[in-house]
Amino acid sequence: MTDLNQALPNRKIRIRKTGVWPGVFFYLGALMLLGVAGFIGVWQAPGVVNDWLVASDPVAVPDATITDGECHARRVVFVDCSAHVAYEIEGKSVEHDIDLMFVNFRTGDYEVDVVRSASQPNRAALSLGLDMLWNRTLVDSALVLGIATAGIGLFAGGAKSDRSRRLARRESTLDLREVKVAQINPVLGGKYVQFQYGADRKGKPLLALSRFGGKEEPYWLDGHRRMALAALPEGASVPVLLDAELKRLDASLPEIATIAARLKGIMAGA
Repeated sequence: MTDLNQALPNRKIRIRKTGVWPGVFFYLGALMLLGVAGFIGVWQAPGVVNDWLVASDPVAVPDATITDGECHARRVVFVDCSAHVAYEIEGKSVEHDIDLMFVNFRTGDYEVDVVRSASQPNRAALSLGLDMLWNRTLVDSALVLGIATAGIGLFAGGAKSDRSRRLARRESTLDLREVKVAQINPVLGGKYVQFQYGADRKGKPLLALSRFGGKEEPYWLDGHRRMALAALPEGASVPVLLDAELKRLDASLPEIATIAARLKGIMAGA
């Protein structure tokens, strides 16, 4: 396509309104995800560590009692179980509340026994927990690491968003380019437009969101509403999606009219 930058005046331009999400939304989402990862870790990690220690020298406890034992399947394959176990060691009563989480495709009831550590008799586990020990270790680790990684990714997205907003609001040389619109989601008072502005090293699309209010529309470059006009500020990594009336450009009305006319001419000759 012909160079769209020919439509711009020979001066640096500031972008008046970016439509980019403030980083605070990313940071709040990141904190929520990190909180969930921390909750899963605190909930499951002590039990997994305990059961690895029991598994090193297990001893069955045939006279133990199990109460409030139940398992629930979530999302078909995620199973979480809980139980209260009690037994006696040298005349002293020992009680534990046990929680397990693992992945299993089978359905039906589980038969379990209580197992304790020979060297640390106060440390107990369920036989089901020991049978699923590797399963639990991998599932819990994957969940915590996966959710935490997503949270860190949101923090990075917030920093990138804030940087893009900051660079867009200062006068700089703009690079006009066409971007592919992925989807448009109506929201109260406007719409969010998701667009692809490139691809990462693995070939996965790089996506960004831009908010348009009321009757605002992106500046469409084709009649199919698939390609739109965006401006990349100098030094920024994420372009700003421009509106149909080019009001996001901090330029005078005559300049905007000239830019619009030049763009039409460029598109007509493309």
